[in-house]
Amino acid sequence: MIYLPHKAVFIHIPRTAGNSITSAIASMCAGRGVDIILGTGRVKGWEQTHRHRRAEVLKGLIEEWEDIYKFAIHRPEEDRIRSAAKLIQRDRENKVYESPLCTKTWKRVLTGKDESAYWNGFKKQTTNWYIKSEQGEDLGVELHEFSELDDKWPEICDKCDIPQCILPRLNSSK
Repeated sequence: MIYLPHKAVFIHIPRTAGNSITSAIASMCAGRGVDIILGTGRVKGWEQTHRHRRAEVLKGLIEEWEDIYKFAIHRPEEDRIRSAAKLIQRDRENKVYESPLCTKTWKRVLTGKDESAYWNGFKKQTTNWYIKSEQGEDLGVELHEFSELDDKWPEICDKCDIPQCILPRLNSSK
């Protein structure tokens, strides 16, 4: 989740270029007088701004929800699943579970203790699960296709009312 007060909010669906978008927007805003709130992880007391927060939760937190630009990136579920599997494989090969920075939850996934629970949750958390209400109500989140992100990025910057910038390709397998 990236929240630009009175401008925009990005709904970060896992495995849909969220780290790249976060990096690009943060680099354009930090130190330039543009307010930004990044949901970067589960920090005690800040659970409401977790980076993978549903639009329905954010709507309840953002007073000007109806007046700002809301967007997310859609990536086909099969592609998201393949990407998540590659992430798990990469993190296992790099022994991320040995790092003191690795969360207990992720460590349990990487060591196989909670991998099946992870996949069950991941598969339930579809694009619509992130951008619509529990009743399926449209919450006004504009979707952009993952495959078209490079072409759409200048338009997204304009709609967020931030300077145009380069979209890095973090976590890319290319």
